[in-house]
Amino acid sequence: MVSATKKSGQSSDLIKQLEKEQRENSGSVIAAHRLALAYWREERLDDAIATFKKAIELDPNSYEMRINLGTLYFQMGRLEDGIAQNQKALEIHPAAAEAMANIGSAYVQMGRWQEAADTLRKALALKPDMVVVWTNLSTVLVELNELEDAVASAEKAVKLAPTFGLAHNNLAVALYYKGDYKRAADHLNTAKQYGYSVHPDLEQKLASKLKQASLQAS
Repeated sequence: MVSATKKSGQSSDLIKQLEKEQRENSGSVIAAHRLALAYWREERLDDAIATFKKAIELDPNSYEMRINLGTLYFQMGRLEDGIAQNQKALEIHPAAAEAMANIGSAYVQMGRWQEAADTLRKALALKPDMVVVWTNLSTVLVELNELEDAVASAEKAVKLAPTFGLAHNNLAVALYYKGDYKRAADHLNTAKQYGYSVHPDLEQKLASKLKQASLQAS
């Protein structure tokens, strides 16, 4: 087993090597990008941001680096900055589905539900197989009370990734609000089977609804 101290030393050595490479190749986008990613891995976030910006100055048309910088901003909780970088990525490459999805996810965190729904749908129009985006969209549509579409979105996520616990959980939530308690309970149990920690309040509410339905049927 490699000790934490040894790993730290190896990381420091790599950083020094990449810094040297970047100094010797100050006009190299690749060198700057590699160093930015290394800083990010080592959680030297201010250094990572500065180096990403340097790489972008060297290659202003690299939409990938703007997406990376935007993702770093999101990680830091700087949602508006992250959105701005992903929007710039889309100006360069309008078909960048990842950038569109990132903006939509940020809107979800901000509770800007309609903007989130519109943006996530645009992302899926560009790339229909993004499971997490379908899953996020189902959450947003529940908030907007568009329950049929919420169920359909979660079902699409489950179909694409049958073992994705969060997708089953979100389908259960949409079905619960739609009043389909039996299917909701089935998918909640499936979410648990695949390791997702479901909200106990939802379990209790579903159990109560199913008990009421059973009593009414007897």
